[in-house]
Amino acid sequence: MKPSIRCFFFVLMFLALSGQSVFASNIFPLEPPDTSSPRATLTSFIYYTDKLYEAAIAAEDLFLEREFLQRAERCFDLSKVPPALLDDTSIESVLRLREILDRIELPDMKDVPDRQESKTLNLSLWRIPHTEITIGLCPDGPRMGSYLFTPETVRRLEEYYNEIAHLPYRADKGENYTGFYEQYIYSSGWMIPDGFLKKLPAWMLEGYRGQALWQWIAVALVFVLGGISIWLFWLWHRTLKSGTRRWNWRLERLLFPAYGMLVCLFVNYVAGEQINFTGDVLSFTTMLLELLFAFFACVAIIIGGDVVMRGILLTGKVKDEALDSDVIKLGCRLVTFMLVFVLFYNVGSAFGIPVTAIFASAGIAGMAIALAARETLANFFGGVSIFMDRPFRAGDYIVLDNGDRGEVKAVGMRSTKIQTRDDIMITIPNSVITNGKVVNQSRPLPHFRVRVKLGVAYGSDVDRVEEILLALAEQNELAIASPEPRVRFRKFGDSALEFELLCWAARPHDRGRLIHTLSRDIYKKFNEEGIVMPFPQRDVYLHKVGE
Repeated sequence: MKPSIRCFFFVLMFLALSGQSVFASNIFPLEPPDTSSPRATLTSFIYYTDKLYEAAIAAEDLFLEREFLQRAERCFDLSKVPPALLDDTSIESVLRLREILDRIELPDMKDVPDRQESKTLNLSLWRIPHTEITIGLCPDGPRMGSYLFTPETVRRLEEYYNEIAHLPYRADKGENYTGFYEQYIYSSGWMIPDGFLKKLPAWMLEGYRGQALWQWIAVALVFVLGGISIWLFWLWHRTLKSGTRRWNWRLERLLFPAYGMLVCLFVNYVAGEQINFTGDVLSFTTMLLELLFAFFACVAIIIGGDVVMRGILLTGKVKDEALDSDVIKLGCRLVTFMLVFVLFYNVGSAFGIPVTAIFASAGIAGMAIALAARETLANFFGGVSIFMDRPFRAGDYIVLDNGDRGEVKAVGMRSTKIQTRDDIMITIPNSVITNGKVVNQSRPLPHFRVRVKLGVAYGSDVDRVEEILLALAEQNELAIASPEPRVRFRKFGDSALEFELLCWAARPHDRGRLIHTLSRDIYKKFNEEGIVMPFPQRDVYLHKVGE
């Protein structure tokens, strides 16, 4: 292969990889090709490909080659080409179409409709005589109003080329004229020396389905080696994960998906830029590797979200059964879902899939699911309401409007669990709690006031009664000193003088035991002091009624 032509191939591969536009200094960089009519488009394409070939043979200005190639590409309607394949498809389309036009008889340019004729005839399509190669008026998009080689022509260019590849070049091209397409598709990148290909046997340089046999073998070898390396890395990664954990943030879990993404990028680069697969085969391998890359990226996003979630929860500042824990879990999962959604949206767009229509349909289906699951959604938003209002937290003692009382063990996004003093676990939907009355006995202060009502007989020493009650409350270990215990003489009852002892338990949990110990101690002390605690009595007199 001539050095100048080989250099030209390297430029094409580099530009296909980078996808960037670079401009020469000696032509207007923003001037588009004339595509105002079928004649202008065909003339522009032939002119710029002629200039491209001349610049490639001269190998004087690589940036100028890129400019000519870019303008030739703008003669095509590439709107139907998936963005992931756009760079390679545009280059191959230019070279294929030029090979085709160099082998067939072209019409006289005077017979091709110009701008005036196209406007007069209201021309939307024009076909090169005796071919199916069509130039059409672009109906919409940024190129609207331009005459371009149609998307159908772009899609079938490989088929057209295969039909005429055996034909010689036209006589007007000269005896020494050589196209670049076959040399381009059978060439290699900088990683494969040109001398290596020359040493290969002739049968390995023969083409099969648009690729040389050595290219098929090399790509198969690269795929096998990439798969083996991923498998070996996975085995090593399993041993790493099973080791002793030394930190909360398990970032080592991300190594395997990250390695898989790197292997996909490397294999895609080697297959497309070094082995130089082209055509439908390149499209298939590119789409496959892009899909595998998206799979590993999705796994990385899911694992990354789990790593962040567990890292936050294991800091020790968040209780595992608290609502904060559920909110953190929900937030991490929602962010993970959004990132996965963005990933697949971009992948679908890169593959040319109408993702907007698909997600619109999914939105309608989501509304139907939401209506069917309205109770679940009500519980979910009830959990959100509990998180925002904070009427209670895990560890608080609450009383519901139906009389259920217990300690809050867990507050989830769907339900709340309460453990009663009978060690019975009650699960209550959040929608029920948010729509009912809840008494939080642990807020705003953690201690709980206890009332012990009692009565003494008329004639008892009320000062001594009060003194005994206060002393017993102060001596009780379950009663706190602040606020101080107090005694209230409530009223003169029918059978007794009614008192009420008020003191505070440290926690609502201690209410029952405190009442029990106080009542027992009061009864014993009153018996020792001779203080009578009367009970209601009724005297019933029976009179005999005469017959």
